[in-house]
Amino acid sequence: MWKLVIADDEPKIRRGIENVLNWDRFGIEIVGQAEDGEIALQIIKEKKPDIILLDINMPFLNGLNLLQKLKEIDNKGIVIIISGYDDFSYAQKALQYNVFDYVLKPVSKKNIEEIIVKVVNKLTENEKENNYLEWVKRQLTENREVLQKTFFSEWFNNKLSDEQVLKEMSFFDIEFGRNIGIMVIKIVEKLNIEISSSNWNIELLEFAIANILKDEFKNLELKYIFNDDKRNIILVSKINDMVWWISVAKEIQTEIYKYLKCNVLIEQASVSNSVLKIKDEYTKIINSVNEKKKCSSMVLLTIKYIEDNYYSNDLSINYISNRLEVTSSYLSKLLKKETGLSFIDYLTKIRIKKAMYIMEDPAIKIYDVADLVGYSNQHYFCRAFKKVVGISPTEYKRGK
Repeated sequence: MWKLVIADDEPKIRRGIENVLNWDRFGIEIVGQAEDGEIALQIIKEKKPDIILLDINMPFLNGLNLLQKLKEIDNKGIVIIISGYDDFSYAQKALQYNVFDYVLKPVSKKNIEEIIVKVVNKLTENEKENNYLEWVKRQLTENREVLQKTFFSEWFNNKLSDEQVLKEMSFFDIEFGRNIGIMVIKIVEKLNIEISSSNWNIELLEFAIANILKDEFKNLELKYIFNDDKRNIILVSKINDMVWWISVAKEIQTEIYKYLKCNVLIEQASVSNSVLKIKDEYTKIINSVNEKKKCSSMVLLTIKYIEDNYYSNDLSINYISNRLEVTSSYLSKLLKKETGLSFIDYLTKIRIKKAMYIMEDPAIKIYDVADLVGYSNQHYFCRAFKKVVGISPTEYKRGK
């Protein structure tokens, strides 16, 4: 039933309205009557009616003042003004408060019935809209994670313009802050000959890796984990500690191997102050992963070992070749042939790339950066950095 309140200072008018229609036929219940504006306000606050029949000229608190009060309490009821001919110009002022309609005294059955039919139709229409909006909200809440993953997938596959991306982020309340990280994890069969020759289930592995990521990054206040259409597992995250972000890839690799006995390629990057550049970094990472996939399993394992241990001062081709049970000369030639870089050049490239990410944090000192990426000598680090980047670490930081 729709709830109706009648507010008029004339008892005869109130009784007339009460008896003029069979209110049950319209699904309406009269829940209160008021003889002045103050009483009407209290009844409306208490009963929260759907329809208010309001005399424009009442004692203590007239119709216009009551409308102002109703606006302040965010009244949702539909207001119909009752007005005499002498009050008609006065009643017109009430239109600024979005009253639904007005009925002139003396109140006739025909006039009020026509208005009530329109009101009930409007209330029914509003109810349908509200029910639909509530359904949409429930769907959004229940499927929010899926919808967000769809958004990122469409973005990374060039299906959205920058304007659409920003609009979607606003819709999902995504606010990464200054530093944003992106990580791509790729399962490569040639790194997993043993498991790929048995019960290889890449979908199950991808699901398990996504769960490991969720657990490893559970303390991050903002993160999104999803799969792209190229069978890559993607993490996009807000970063509070850049040094931790750079070092976490090895931890992830360790956890994946510990629980799944699966080797993966992991590439990561970071972006500062420009969320739209995340997709560009994603594209660069995918290109890098695709290049690595062309390498033999021996070179892939070498690359992985370099990238997992670049921060070690005594990392050498001899150490890696011993682990892979080949000669260092053979491994050096193979690495150079497939990547175009010597062991030292490849190691230097990785160390400088990591250093550039770490220096996204303006507070970190250059000598700390050098130590974090495997250089015990700051001068040697600066020389290597300038050779690769073209400018010194100090100049690079100054330009950030």
